[in-house]
This record gives sequence, C-alpha cells and structure tokens, in this order.
Amino acid sequence: MEDPIRQDFRDGILIGEFHAKYAEGIPPWQTDRPQPEVIRLIEQGKFESPILDLGCGTGDNTIELARRGYRVVGLDAVPEALRRAREKTKQAAPVQPPEFILGDALKLWETGLEMETVLDCALFHTFLDEERPAYVKGMGEVLSPGGRLHILVFSELETRPSGPRRLTREEVTGAFGLGWRLEEAVRCRYEDRVRLDGAHAWRVTMVKE
Repeated sequence: MEDPIRQDFRDGILIGEFHAKYAEGIPPWQTDRPQPEVIRLIEQGKFESPILDLGCGTGDNTIELARRGYRVVGLDAVPEALRRAREKTKQAAPVQPPEFILGDALKLWETGLEMETVLDCALFHTFLDEERPAYVKGMGEVLSPGGRLHILVFSELETRPSGPRRLTREEVTGAFGLGWRLEEAVRCRYEDRVRLDGAHAWRVTMVKE
C-alpha cells in the first residue's frame, strides 16, 4: 500500500494545491524569512552567481541572496507567489534586485538560462519518481560544468502528519547518474509555519561534472 502522506500530497498537486494554498492566504511553507540552511550555505561560500532559486515561492531566499550581492533569478509556477515576491523585493530594496520568472521546473531547458548555482528549497520532494529524469535533464541544461545544485527536502525522520513526501538520502542522490557528483549530504531542519522546531530534512549538494 502506498504511503498516505505521499498519496495525499500527490492528489493535492494534481488538483492544483499550490495555487489553492496561495489563494487561501498564507501557505504553510511561507515563513517570510530565508531558510537557516540557506544562510549556512551562504556563509560557507557555497553559492556562485548567477543563481537560480527553483520553486522560489514568495522569494525569501532569492531576496536574501540578492541582498548579499548575488545575481539571482527566482522561478515559480504560481503567479500569485511571484507577485508577492516582487512586492517583498520592493520593500527590501536590494542593491541588485532579483528577477522573477514564471516557469515549469520540469522543463528548465525552455528557459534558456545558464547558471553557476541552483537552489531547490523544498521542491524536489513534490515530484513523482517518473518525473525525476525530466528534472535532472533540466538541471543538466541550465547548470555550467562544476556548478552546484543544493536540494533541501523533508527526510525520512520527519514522521509528523501533513506536508510533502519524505525522502532518504539515497532517494535524492539516486536520481542523478553519470555526469553528477555528490559533494555533500547533511541532516538539517526545514522551517515552516506548522512545526515550531522545523521539519527533519536533508540538504544534498550535487555538482555537475
């Protein structure tokens, strides 16, 4: 029998849950601040411009990167999320404002983007197994050789109800084959509006060879 958390989230995606959550108000993943793990990556020097923030939502990570001087593009499939991100950018007024574009994370080759770093903060775990090859193909198109992909996902240790599919380290890294190298996989926390102590998560960094 399929895991009920996975099935519920899959069904939600199929009926446009992301669009619905924004229409209802503030979705559970909108915290209005950058993720602590993203801050750690910045402080470790793990970003290089230009950067793609994939599934950027309302832009908190995108804006933080721009505030620190990086050239950043935020991409999301929900127009309302991008509208909020642009409003936040006006208020934050970074020296080099990020660009926000509407797009499909499973068709990145259509964007024509060329990036040195991609940040995927809680998007990868929304895809079905059979959708992952398209995701990896797109990454191969937009990332330069030597470029990094940082993926943040809910981990198998997060057993509390509600939220996306939980993944093991092997489920994330196993999606990538020849032409990719695992640089790092660390346990961390993902902050949301549901769990005050954050959700158990993996941060996996892959390098395009």
